Amino acid sequence: MPKKQILTKANMETDIKNVLKNPANMSRFEYRKSVTPPLIFSAIALVVMLVFQQYYKLVLLVSLIFIAVYLLVGYIIQTNSIKNVSLDDYEVSEEVVLNVIEDTYSTNNRSYINKKLSEVRAYIMRFENGKSWNIPDDNYVWSVECSMSDKTLYQLAKEGDVFIVVTKKDTFDIVVAYPAEYFEYKN
Repeated sequence: MPKKQILTKANMETDIKNVLKNPANMSRFEYRKSVTPPLIFSAIALVVMLVFQQYYKLVLLVSLIFIAVYLLVGYIIQTNSIKNVSLDDYEVSEEVVLNVIEDTYSTNNRSYINKKLSEVRAYIMRFENGKSWNIPDDNYVWSVECSMSDKTLYQLAKEGDVFIVVTKKDTFDIVVAYPAEYFEYKN
């Protein structure tokens, strides 16, 4: 067993940035919030194209420009928010693991070249306070000794283990969790 790593504010912020970079780690609410405006605008543009058929090229061009600008602005805002991550927006606490489960689901990645269903494994850690955490693919990337994949963390964690949990203050979502057996946090 490697010696305990000291968790610094910079290390935690690095892990939070790593989690926020991956859109798969977005909550359902954040995902809906990011996708809804282009979908609504596309529906409105479709209706306008049907009503004003002689101007459909102009309406199509304007709608494509709007969607491109919306996505670009969203990307810039996300990039700036990732750069400006501060541990002050997060709460750090110790939580006890209730259980750790492996969930397998199929995705429909069908294309003309690759016509197969692929299975995706998700590892979920539930804590005694009722919160759950979808374990990201790569964890603790800053650590030389304790960098772990989601599967390694799944195999390592057991019921009753204590984890240092970082929770976002405004959404109460768990962003990252550290096994107290390998990491030590000092304020």
